[in-house]
Amino acid sequence: MAIKLKVRNLVTNLAITAKGFTTSKFAGNYKSAYKGFGLEFEGFRKYQPEDDSSLIDWKASVRTNDLLIKEFKEERGLEIYFLLDVSNSMLFGSTKKLKNEYAAELVASLAFTASQNDDAIGIGMFNDKIIRGLKPETGEKQYYQILGCLTNNKLYGGKYDLNKAFEFVLQFLEENDVLFIVSDFIGMKKGWDLELKKLTSKFDVIACMVRDPRDRELPDDTGDIIVESPYTNEKMSIRPKSLSKKYSSYVRKQEAELERIFIDAGAEFISLSTDKDFVNPLIKMFKRREAQYH
Repeated sequence: MAIKLKVRNLVTNLAITAKGFTTSKFAGNYKSAYKGFGLEFEGFRKYQPEDDSSLIDWKASVRTNDLLIKEFKEERGLEIYFLLDVSNSMLFGSTKKLKNEYAAELVASLAFTASQNDDAIGIGMFNDKIIRGLKPETGEKQYYQILGCLTNNKLYGGKYDLNKAFEFVLQFLEENDVLFIVSDFIGMKKGWDLELKKLTSKFDVIACMVRDPRDRELPDDTGDIIVESPYTNEKMSIRPKSLSKKYSSYVRKQEAELERIFIDAGAEFISLSTDKDFVNPLIKMFKRREAQYH
């Protein structure tokens, strides 16, 4: 099944809110709000006749008994990396979109917004290993390379190991980079929470949990059905009506625990469902982060 991205009708709403996107590691609004003003103090130097006299720092000059001016350097743009789960469990869907289609549109829309603000973007597509990795780069070419990866059906499927993906990004991402983790977080291996803390100590981590309605609730209007593990091909027959309440209760607890672990580690956590658009949850996150850091 081909992956078709309906990005055009989504990016407009995201672009409107891009200026409110703030990272905990970078003080200030999303860099696009400060293009031309994103300057970082580097130090003092002696005033020269050709310098603008308005740049003189009089307090520092009095202390040193010499005319000094401040020097600034332009802050580096944001580097945003998308860690995208392409394992078998993401190939499921009971709505118009499979989870991997929904996730691909989410990544494509965020990548478009970032590229429009001249920020570097990259992607790592993973199952139980890294299937495709592009380091963060700026420019339109990089955006279309990411789209090419997202629409390549050969890159989807396989088992799942989030720990391996965490190890991968720790090898090359720079401190303070923004890391979006897009996954259904089904099939987590032991110790992933400890690996997560390594990430949050270096990067600004935003976890986007993408789930299908059937991940949360079993149908109660059908007879016995066969369910299959996405990773082991094991099958079993169940009667959904007799299990639906216990199943829903288990999933609610599991999702609440996931959210707690991410937040306790210092990450952002967004819960998404394939039957609802992701724009409004992202807008709420942008606004919340803006209010938190300003």
